[in-house]
Amino acid sequence: MEQDNEEQFLQRFSQMSFSYKAFIEFMIDQEVIILDDVVMTAFRDAIRSQRNAEIFAGATVLEVGCGSALLSMLVAKQGAARVFAVDSGDVAQVARQLVRKNGLDSVIEVIQGDIRELQLPPFDVIVSKWMGACLVYSSALDQVIFARDKWLKPKGCIFPNTARLYLSVAEDRDVEPPRHYWSRFAGLNLSHAASIVQRLPKVGCVRERQLISEPQQIWQMDVRTIKREQLSFSVPFKLQLQRQEIIDWFVVHFDFGFPGGAPEELVSTSPCAPSTHWQQTLFHIDQLVPIRMGDTIAGTFAVSRAENHLDFDIDWSCRNKLVKIKRHKQIFRMGGEGKEKPRSMDEE
Repeated sequence: MEQDNEEQFLQRFSQMSFSYKAFIEFMIDQEVIILDDVVMTAFRDAIRSQRNAEIFAGATVLEVGCGSALLSMLVAKQGAARVFAVDSGDVAQVARQLVRKNGLDSVIEVIQGDIRELQLPPFDVIVSKWMGACLVYSSALDQVIFARDKWLKPKGCIFPNTARLYLSVAEDRDVEPPRHYWSRFAGLNLSHAASIVQRLPKVGCVRERQLISEPQQIWQMDVRTIKREQLSFSVPFKLQLQRQEIIDWFVVHFDFGFPGGAPEELVSTSPCAPSTHWQQTLFHIDQLVPIRMGDTIAGTFAVSRAENHLDFDIDWSCRNKLVKIKRHKQIFRMGGEGKEKPRSMDEE
């Protein structure tokens, strides 16, 4: 019976103009974005705003990594003359049907393919939901930079066009499982697994009350001018701690803005802001660090970006009456299959 139901289900899809694979890709990758009311409302309002009316009226627009092509449909509704919605995945098949159902196929052309292999005209505007976890992981930013350099007109615009990265520290008491929950189970020693887990950044939500420091802006970018090699960087930080606590996480979040947008129109992934599907990126602190109000934790935060992963070096120190950590380095990897294992190194 179950096999019959599955065959009937797949047969229904065979009658549609997009594949079952395209449907699955759409549900996995796009549903969470479309349901992110904070982010999608911000894009909608920026595109529809009066100050940007002239930007889209009669414009030729490119959407990079279009997914559902929702942004393409919004800019078409704002009077764009021609819109190219590009995605390398099968989800483009679903996007093509959505465009047709909304009667916008005379304006929007959905293209499935690698943007680096396409021949396209010059553009007045590039739009893209290019941000990823920790801002630059698994994002469409490389494609946006490629399209910008090849096709964007000298006075063209990019939506969104600016972004900033922030660092803070937080505790996880009463929220996460205990620090060493991976170490033992049923009398078995799992400490090796624990050491691996702790060296993988975690994407999750931190509550505002967990923060122990004010977030510090550590990096910013202008999508109109940034070069690909600048996406790897090393920056100093110094965080002043606001209460007596034991710190458990370095917390990274970001915000981004649109051309001509006011500060209050920035979209933030901060623990102090409404939650988005990007949440925050958390880096486990592998030392017991009791702190008091007024103490500082300082060091450098470095990001090395490769095609399939991000490497993070967090080199930090903290000294007070309870602890003296002169210099401690933690190395993390997000995604990919690196040949070297993440490591931790103390330098006395």
